[in-house]
Amino acid sequence: MSSSPSGGPPRAWPERCPIITGRAWAFGLDVTADLIVPPERLSDAAPERYLMTPIDPAFPGRLEPGDIIVGGGGFAAGANDPRLVRAIIDAGVAALVAFSFDTTFARLALAEGLIAVEVNESLAIHTGARLRVDLEGTRVVNLSSGDRYPIRNVSDAYLERFRPRES
Repeated sequence: MSSSPSGGPPRAWPERCPIITGRAWAFGLDVTADLIVPPERLSDAAPERYLMTPIDPAFPGRLEPGDIIVGGGGFAAGANDPRLVRAIIDAGVAALVAFSFDTTFARLALAEGLIAVEVNESLAIHTGARLRVDLEGTRVVNLSSGDRYPIRNVSDAYLERFRPRES
């Protein structure tokens, strides 16, 4: 706590965003919305069972809660359905890291509370790497290699979305 600039009562510092640590699943370039979950599966009772199956049919069985999906540029191109984001969240994915996201997908992810951060070096991250996503520190740390990647798309409004809410 610190005192206010006017010398009044102390003010509390805002709660910090959670730091996410998880295993990376790297999918590379050209991962469109249709490859994340086939459109015909979005209306299924559990579309998360089809997450990334057009690329890797066994993926849903290997994914563990807290894992992080990594992609290249234009990740989720063509996304326009919030059920896609819900399927990613319901599968247990803690965060997404990519060079860039489809703008509609980025908006949907933010609205649904899915952390989706942009870094220049996303293609340097390999499957199995341990990652730490630190929104407040605006960096992704590859704990396996020691590399640090600055996050490009974090603003004060973005941080506010992921800070714990006061009750």
